[in-house]
Amino acid sequence: MSPSPDSPGPYPLRTDRLLLRFVREGDEATITAYRNDPEVAALQDWDLPYPREHADRLIAAHRDRSDIEPGGSYQVGIEREGELIGDLYVGLHEQGGVAEIGFSLRTEHQGKGYAREAAEAVIDDLVERLGVHRVFAQLSPDNHASARLLERLGFAVESFAPKSYWWRGQWDDNLTYALSDERWRAHRAARRPT
Repeated sequence: MSPSPDSPGPYPLRTDRLLLRFVREGDEATITAYRNDPEVAALQDWDLPYPREHADRLIAAHRDRSDIEPGGSYQVGIEREGELIGDLYVGLHEQGGVAEIGFSLRTEHQGKGYAREAAEAVIDDLVERLGVHRVFAQLSPDNHASARLLERLGFAVESFAPKSYWWRGQWDDNLTYALSDERWRAHRAARRPT
C-alpha cells in the first residue's frame, strides 16, 4: 500500500489492484445505482430507495478531504481500473484510537477479494499511521458474507445485542466484530509469505 505521489495527504492509497480514495464528483450516479441494488442494499443500514440527493450530499461532504481525522466519518471509494466498484466506510472516534468500518461492493465485483484488499489497506493505515488500537464493525447476524470477510481479516465476535438496532421500520439484532492493533499485526504477519 502506498500513497499517491500527487496527493496532498495520504489518500489516495494504492494496493496491488485498487485505488482507495474519497468519494468525489462524478461518483453520484454509480453510488446511487449500487446503493439501490437490492442485492447490495439487502443488509446495509441505509433506507431504500436511496435518492441521488443522498449521494450528492455524501460527495459534497468529502470535497477537499485528503486524510482521515479524529471525529470524522468517511466514505473511501474503491476504484478498479478507473471504475468505482464500491466504498468503505470509516468512522474515527474524536479522541482517535477507535475506528468503525463497513463496506459495500457492486454485485458484479463481489467475491473477487476486492473488499478484503481494500479493508486490509485501510485497517493497516488506521493502525500503523493513525495509531488506532481498536477497529470494529456492526452488522446484522444475517449478513454472513460480511461476517466471513471480517473473520478472514482477523476480527472476532465481540457482542450480540438482540433487537437493538432500528432498521427499516423494525428492530433487528446487532452483531459487533472487533479487532485490536495487536491482533491485526499478528494476522498481517501470519499472512505474509516467508
